[in-house]
This record gives sequence, structure tokens and C-alpha cells, in this order.
Amino acid sequence: MMSDDRGTYLVRLIPEHSGPVRIGRLGILTLAGGELLYVGSALGPGGLAARCRHHGREAARPHWHLDYLRPHCRVPGCWVARGLARREHVWARLLGTLPGASWPLARFGSSDCDCPAHLLRLEQTPETAALSALLGVPLVWRMARGRFEEFEA
Repeated sequence: MMSDDRGTYLVRLIPEHSGPVRIGRLGILTLAGGELLYVGSALGPGGLAARCRHHGREAARPHWHLDYLRPHCRVPGCWVARGLARREHVWARLLGTLPGASWPLARFGSSDCDCPAHLLRLEQTPETAALSALLGVPLVWRMARGRFEEFEA
């Protein structure tokens, strides 16, 4: 059974095609090479397990910006860090300092804060140890197999 621990997470997304994707009323995101990382928090009911499960599948009725992107990307898994600290804003900015990092659509996932975006495009996704060092917290990788059913850490 999955844990309902709360924390912050990174969803790794691999675009399955190139081209424009409409992200609700936010605008058009152009998929063009590289990989994408989405930063989020799961501090409410269900915690990390529920949020990673949600992002691991396509939403019947899109609600979040990521729900509009999901049908166009494969999700191999998520990195998670447990804790009640609200880290996603700091993480988004730190990830933006990686070589070759960019924010492919302004305000994606960040319409309620002053971050440039919570979605980043990277030429290459760093290893878990490098991400942990950059973000200053131990990260645990959770594969999407079985819809994150083996989430224990």
C-alpha cells in the first residue's frame, strides 16, 4: 500500500512528439526536444502517493496545467522528498540554473506564485544524486510502473 506522506516532487516527462500543445487558457507550449521536469507539492490529503498517481495517468477532465500536457508525454516516474516545507518555488528557480535549462511556457504551474514557471525543459535529466545536491535534500526516485503502487521509501 502506498504511503500518504506529504512533500515536494519532480515529475519527469518525455515528450512523445514535437509541435504545439494547448495548455488550457494559459497558451501554447511547443514540444521540441529534450526532457521536461515539473515541480509540485503534495501537502494535502493523499500526499505524494496520490499526486504522483494522478500525474502518472491522463486526466479525464484536465484541471492543472500538467493535465493538459500529460497526453503528449510519457512519465517514467517522479522524484520525491518528504516533508512539510513548501519547496517547489525554490526548486523551480534552482533547476533553472542547470546548464541548458529553460522555461518553455511562462507561468506553467505557477499562476499562483511569482516563479517564472514550474515546468522546465532540460537537454538531459541529471542523475538523482546531482538533483539531490542541487536541491539540498535527499530525493527518492519512484518509477511509474504499476501506477506508483510501490511507493514506499
